[in-house]
Amino acid sequence: MNTLIGGNETLLVWMAVIAIVALAISVEQKWKWGARVSSTVMCIFGGIIFANIRVLPFESPVYGAIGSIVLPLSIPLLLFKADLKKIIRESGRTFKVFCVTVIAAFLGTMLVPVIFSNVASISEFSAMLGGAVTGGTVNAVALSRVFAVPTEYLFALSIVGNFFVGMMVFLFNILYNSQFFKKRFVYSHTDNIELDAEASMTAAAAFWKSKDISLKNIAQAIAMTFLIVGLSTIIARTVTGMNPPFVIGQLFGNIFLLMTIITTTIATLFPKFLSNIKGSDELGTLLMLIWFVTIGSTANIIEIIRDGYIVLISYTIVLLSCCLIVFSLGRKFKWDIENMMACMNASIGGPPTVAALCISMRWQRLIVPGILVGLFGVIVGNFIGLIVGNIWGALPFVP
Repeated sequence: MNTLIGGNETLLVWMAVIAIVALAISVEQKWKWGARVSSTVMCIFGGIIFANIRVLPFESPVYGAIGSIVLPLSIPLLLFKADLKKIIRESGRTFKVFCVTVIAAFLGTMLVPVIFSNVASISEFSAMLGGAVTGGTVNAVALSRVFAVPTEYLFALSIVGNFFVGMMVFLFNILYNSQFFKKRFVYSHTDNIELDAEASMTAAAAFWKSKDISLKNIAQAIAMTFLIVGLSTIIARTVTGMNPPFVIGQLFGNIFLLMTIITTTIATLFPKFLSNIKGSDELGTLLMLIWFVTIGSTANIIEIIRDGYIVLISYTIVLLSCCLIVFSLGRKFKWDIENMMACMNASIGGPPTVAALCISMRWQRLIVPGILVGLFGVIVGNFIGLIVGNIWGALPFVP
């Protein structure tokens, strides 16, 4: 199929991909509707649209390079602040509520293969879902490389999952202001503090507001993530070559799980070393968005539509499970409603979406704890997905 930009015109393909990412980020931070849609969804749809109107090719060596190099580099960058001791110490009650939420999300995920027992590759999809609802899309991406998850499921989860999280923020807003909830749950009146300058921004702009980032920070962040990815590759290759027991091979023979383990260990043992490197979140998100454009440009729209209902129902099952368990326990133990909603959003949507919820609802006190427990979800999400996959017999990914 002829396209305006040929698959082998690598510089032009890179130009188009980066342009889509830049436009998506700009729209997300300038307009409130863009923040609700999210840059992730816009990047995926940008890839789909430009490929289907024959501007971008459906296949290109650039896509392979992004999947094998850019994607792995993004994950350690997003975990530089994953200091487990700080998360537990500074998030307080939020951390306890979040742990209950993770268990509820896990139980909800375990129901999916039962409900869709006749659907092909549902075990692999459920493993990916288990990670996605415990820290967001980053975990889904990693788990798709651990198990043989059909590509169309990852496409559908990336699009429908992000849409669902946006709708969840809208739903929580309605429930929070309802008389039914106000009569039955504890409200923390000290949370509703105006965010001054942030109140006039979109949630995305407030989350990604300007920071003091230097050239040295950028160089250190890039060098460190290359080091972690390189070390993970060497260890994974060595372990795989030794034909280890199945569980050892899964944990230490896959670079995506190894990167999580290594980065979290460094961030916990030497917290100042990684946390002082500013710009890691920005760089990691930018690289991840570049990859999202490529999954859009290679997507089969018919398959996305076909599998989208499975993703939507699966997310609904998880959310209902979380609401039932967390709200029931929260009412019994008098947890405040803001904490419960923030934790469910952090688990199912990840750190950026819980920040968006807290900013939009003016829960200033919960912004930092919400982001911290969201990071914890990113750390443990891969292992939750690993447990789900092994329980249901998901097949391993073969590169």
